[in-house]
Amino acid sequence: MLVRPATAADAAAMAAIYNHAVIESTATFDLEPQSEADRRAWLADEGTRLALVAVIGDRVVGWSSLARWSERGAYDQAVEASVYVAPDAQRTGVGRALAAALIDGARALGLHVLIAQICTENEGGLGLALALGYRPVGTLREVGLKFGRRLDVTICQLLL
Repeated sequence: MLVRPATAADAAAMAAIYNHAVIESTATFDLEPQSEADRRAWLADEGTRLALVAVIGDRVVGWSSLARWSERGAYDQAVEASVYVAPDAQRTGVGRALAAALIDGARALGLHVLIAQICTENEGGLGLALALGYRPVGTLREVGLKFGRRLDVTICQLLL
């Protein structure tokens, strides 16, 4: 497996992986799938501080990103970390490799804190965050409504 910076050429694969999470899971609270063009625009946005893909053979099997936490200037050293893995590549080490590479990338960028917003029912995501040193700092109760259910989100952070 190779973890490398994402490029515009990866946008379709990244959208497909993300859209599976949109439609099938609570890994994201987005309700509408995104197009390849949406993902390309996101990659080009200055708020996307780092985007990585995991590739096996010639196939993108996952992606991760660091994106601006807030538009307000005092938050410039805080970013939201996200990781998405293709369904058939989950629980194979792809997510861990992507998340670890994000931490290294954040340090290289001189960032100070990574924030992960994880649905409390996403045991795999929470377990991965905790294994990599993130610490829960609070839970927002019933802030999401997806699949007809009110969902809680645990906020985790990693100080670098």
